Amino acid sequence: MSISIDLKGTKEYFISDLYQAKCKTANTLQQALLTDPDTDRVLGWRTLTKSAVQFDLMKEKAMEIREKADVFVIVGVGGSNQAARAMIEALKLDRKGPEIIYLGNTLSSYYISKTLEHMEGKSVYIDVIAKNFETLEPGSHFRILRQWMKKRYTKEEMADRIIVTGTIGSRLDEIAKENGYLFLQFPVPVGGRYSAFTPVGLFPIMVAGLDVDAFLNGVTKAMKDCMENPENPAVSYAAARNLLYERGYDIEMLVSFEPQLYYLEKWWIQLFGESEGKEKKGIYAAAAVYSEDLHSMGQYVQDGRRNLIETFLSVKDPKATAVIEPDPDFGDRFDYLDHMDFDQINKAAEKATQEAHAAGGVPCICFQADEIDEEMFGELYYYLMMACAISGKLMKVNPFDQDGVEEYKRSMFKILGKCSKR
Repeated sequence: MSISIDLKGTKEYFISDLYQAKCKTANTLQQALLTDPDTDRVLGWRTLTKSAVQFDLMKEKAMEIREKADVFVIVGVGGSNQAARAMIEALKLDRKGPEIIYLGNTLSSYYISKTLEHMEGKSVYIDVIAKNFETLEPGSHFRILRQWMKKRYTKEEMADRIIVTGTIGSRLDEIAKENGYLFLQFPVPVGGRYSAFTPVGLFPIMVAGLDVDAFLNGVTKAMKDCMENPENPAVSYAAARNLLYERGYDIEMLVSFEPQLYYLEKWWIQLFGESEGKEKKGIYAAAAVYSEDLHSMGQYVQDGRRNLIETFLSVKDPKATAVIEPDPDFGDRFDYLDHMDFDQINKAAEKATQEAHAAGGVPCICFQADEIDEEMFGELYYYLMMACAISGKLMKVNPFDQDGVEEYKRSMFKILGKCSKR
């Protein structure tokens, strides 16, 4: 397995018998999630074949876009773009293909106008991802992008350059039929933040040139592990953090010493924050990228309130080297680093941080990944989504709905006059 979990940094906070009992409960919940059709909102994708998710069609269109596009715009917000973005930002550095731009995730006129200026004179394709096409951000961005494209392309060209991903029967589906846009199905049972293994996540990573088969292989490995191993990483993680939560640890910070995992942390924040934050319950999800954030948050983590869980995402092999060569004539007093690779230095900083924070009374959980690649993402996404579903059940909240976010939407729509306008 490329993903493992180390809980040594938590064991002093709860006794072994309690942990084993919690694991047993968590595993029972996991098996229910794996078999109960009523839980398809998190795992509904598991019965989807490649043909059911239009796999070959997506691959063919992705190849066309990679050949013809200078820019590929992903129009989505939250669960509609986070999983794909995390992978693309972490892995695309070594890939050729179009520039990937993200819209539909801001209402900033400055950002939108500057992005449109940046696209001027370039070959542009867009993928609009919106489950029900009712969210303000992607809806408004799609309108301004269509207006921008109408001035530069014929109707037929636009039909070829616009892809929409939504649910069958939605207004987005109707728009696709009316205009000849390629329509990719957003499976109805699957919630946005659990959609990494559907066309929502698969098509953008295909366009980015990532190995989607390796990604799905990682998913399959993790799913098999969850079905066969009672103390797999998903169960272990859910059990440990729930025990800590019961003891008053109500903030969790996901940290990594690899900055390319920043958007993975953002995806994790939404996954757990939106799934658990209900009925005045839940662990507040935060994140940091070390070592930079050690110089802003390290003091608080070390000596602040003792209600914080620190979860490390550690990478064994970064697949890169950067060796510091001796420079005896410079006299900078960093000669102790001579001949060291930055990965050696990075891991020393990581180990020192874990030891210091543990000594300061911070329970530390560590996910260990062999390397950052597509298979790792498939495994990790699966374990974390399963853990999130289990964790919600342990807290006795519904981990699949998000009624709370509808409140600000209703208020926003009222202010904007939606009720009085068609």
